[in-house]
Amino acid sequence: MACDQNKLIGNSGKLPWNIPEDWEYFLKTTHGGVLIMGRRCYLDFEEYAKHRHVIGLSRNPNYHFPHADKASSLIESLKIAKKTRKIIWICGGKSIYQEALPLADRLYLTEINAEFTGDVYLPAWEMHFKKELSNRFLKTNTYELSFRILTK
Repeated sequence: MACDQNKLIGNSGKLPWNIPEDWEYFLKTTHGGVLIMGRRCYLDFEEYAKHRHVIGLSRNPNYHFPHADKASSLIESLKIAKKTRKIIWICGGKSIYQEALPLADRLYLTEINAEFTGDVYLPAWEMHFKKELSNRFLKTNTYELSFRILTK
């Protein structure tokens, strides 16, 4: 998950920012794993889904993901993903994050020291992840980023 200083994570189904260093970190960190994401997140990620193992979530039985497996629930997607024996990454949106937080072992959280405009905010994670394993800071030309890894 990535958020701004106000815990904003989305704007009309897309990321509210375009920060190459954040995007590169996400792509590198999740490489080789199975990515689970909702329909809106998938639409923003579709170009990259061609080269990744993605499971898209949609309750609509007629919806088709061109470059992803489909599941109708988080539980169903986790069953599919576990069969691959790869690391499983939950990639949003908000309701999927909320459902996955109690189930996840770790939280990879990028905090952006800036304020953006949007309509979707990060669900509360603090009660689930209390121990910080690492925190790496990066100052770009425009932003300060904190790449945190937390566990229960």
